[in-house]
Amino acid sequence: MVRPQTKKILIVDGKSNAARSVLQSLGAAGYRCCIAATDLDASTFASRYATWTAIYPSPLTDRSGFESWVLDFQRQHQFDLIMPTTEASLIPLHEMRPHPLLDDVLAIPSIEAVNGAFNKEKVHQLAQSLDIPTPDSLLVRTLEELDQPEICDWISQGAVVVKPIRSKVWADADAAELQVKMVSDQDELHEVVAAFLSHTPVQLQQWVPGIGVGIELLANQGEMVLTFAHQRIHEVPLTGGGSSYRMSIDPPPNLVQASARLMAAYRWHGVAMVEFRVDPKSGRYWLMEINGRFWGSLPLAVFAGADFPLALVELLLFERNPSGPPPRAGAYCRYFARDILWIKAILVNRDDRPTLLKRPLVSSLMEWNRVWLGKETWDGASFRDPGPMLHEVTETLRNETRIVITKVKRLALLRDARKKSERRLAALSGKRKILVLCYGNICRSPYVAHRLQQQMGAMDLEIRSSGFHQKTNRPSPLFLQNAAKRHGIDLDAHRSSIIRHEDLVWADQILVMDQRNYQQLLEMDAAFAEKVIWLAVAGKGRSVEIADPYDLDSKAVEEILSQMDDCVTGFLAYYS
Repeated sequence: MVRPQTKKILIVDGKSNAARSVLQSLGAAGYRCCIAATDLDASTFASRYATWTAIYPSPLTDRSGFESWVLDFQRQHQFDLIMPTTEASLIPLHEMRPHPLLDDVLAIPSIEAVNGAFNKEKVHQLAQSLDIPTPDSLLVRTLEELDQPEICDWISQGAVVVKPIRSKVWADADAAELQVKMVSDQDELHEVVAAFLSHTPVQLQQWVPGIGVGIELLANQGEMVLTFAHQRIHEVPLTGGGSSYRMSIDPPPNLVQASARLMAAYRWHGVAMVEFRVDPKSGRYWLMEINGRFWGSLPLAVFAGADFPLALVELLLFERNPSGPPPRAGAYCRYFARDILWIKAILVNRDDRPTLLKRPLVSSLMEWNRVWLGKETWDGASFRDPGPMLHEVTETLRNETRIVITKVKRLALLRDARKKSERRLAALSGKRKILVLCYGNICRSPYVAHRLQQQMGAMDLEIRSSGFHQKTNRPSPLFLQNAAKRHGIDLDAHRSSIIRHEDLVWADQILVMDQRNYQQLLEMDAAFAEKVIWLAVAGKGRSVEIADPYDLDSKAVEEILSQMDDCVTGFLAYYS
């Protein structure tokens, strides 16, 4: 019998949560593992199971460099298996299959299976042919198709989920990473879809209620030989995303059967996680997508007794199906760093929309005691391999400390900004040349400039607006144009400009919106700080900043426009 220590395995995407679990599983079983990542800041590099480590060019920014590295590294080391754990490397490796050096060493399902499962629209079509429920969906290739009545109905009922049919799309050497987004406004929908359509067609889905349930599996030529199920408890972001806390459950038979039909149709050979949304109230379920690779919640499966990395290696290298007792239900697993983000999101979020996946904070914090009862583990935690967990906790605490220090400094800056702005507002008389700044010069600064020109009446003021974004001649976003019209401002003809030194010299007073604008101005020329007024100080509220509406929902945009109207009125009042 071949001993594991004679086999060499290359694990790429070393910064991913799944890679850490794969390394610990295979290393504990005695395999010689090389863990590779795009930089040194990977918790896996602290693992005792890393026989050796390597750095490679990121396939997202240097695909040809990554491909050359893979081939050179394989020539040098002759790995028995190469295991990608994210799409960032899986897709390029998948397309490198014809090379003889990679023949039979890639731990990736077949060409046909990958081409199908990593295209959300093809998955949707296959599910329909197999009578597997999916949310109502539309494939969109042009913006004109967004006027369909179904889409308007979905928005009125809650939200539309916007899914690029591929998550990673390469154009030459660089890749665009496209994240699923949930939108609840027609203008925002146009903006999001327009950005995605420059890379790939878009799948629109009606939002459906429920919780995330994953069926995790290993399939041998289409037959599921290892099955596990988990339920998401916390997701980041709150609109839906990767889980930061989850629990193992008894695999629901209907979801297992649906997954089995999908795997059989693809003749799947390898691991996958089939994601469903399940409504506990009605019992209905919908297929969401197929993750045809190791998944982020993999540590829970291993903790509960479903060692997918070891089972995959033994299937691929020795053609052995897994055996042993079934994994246990009722186990919990927490991604420490990500769950800190979940807690922070709950603390600051005051939105009560049913589309947000929120839970009571106090009871959620009490659940942390499960780790002391032996019912819970943290991703990467291992008494035999403490390095990765210590690295993650240390980095998280360091980052949080840095955030606290930054907030303290920011509060001091904002207090100083208010005092100086109030003093300069009181001395506005005679200051006639006003320069309005924001980051992109497509939202806040053009709106304020137009409002100043509209309301200044007989005041002899000269108004300019500009920004720091390096690309000029950009129009205001459609959602902002439409919102501005409701406030009586027409931005259709506006095109962005970049701030010039002569603009700063020209201005008597410079209006900024937030700390970012102020810091960028200081970096450009700190001598002009004495001309700065933070516009929000002129308003009735206590805020010192006006938020950037670029990525916010329609309600927040309306609030920001109203705030700017109030601030402009307050600013002009200092001239009377």
